[in-house]
Amino acid sequence: MNEQEQLMDNLLNVDLEIIDVVRELQQENWGSESMKQQIGDLLKIRDEMVQQLMSLKGDDHECDCGHDHAHE
Repeated sequence: MNEQEQLMDNLLNVDLEIIDVVRELQQENWGSESMKQQIGDLLKIRDEMVQQLMSLKGDDHECDCGHDHAHE
């Protein structure tokens, strides 16, 4: 797995964790400050991973399939 694929996999895992924490927070009637902080932390991590992923992609509009997806 290359670095870009690893980042995408990690991003998916963080997204799933955010969803789980939001569901727990909803069950707690939005009253858990620690869960709110956890969501904030996870969102910050997610934003950093997205930024890193975008920097890896650069201006390259091609995936491994060999097609140019810039105009799709």
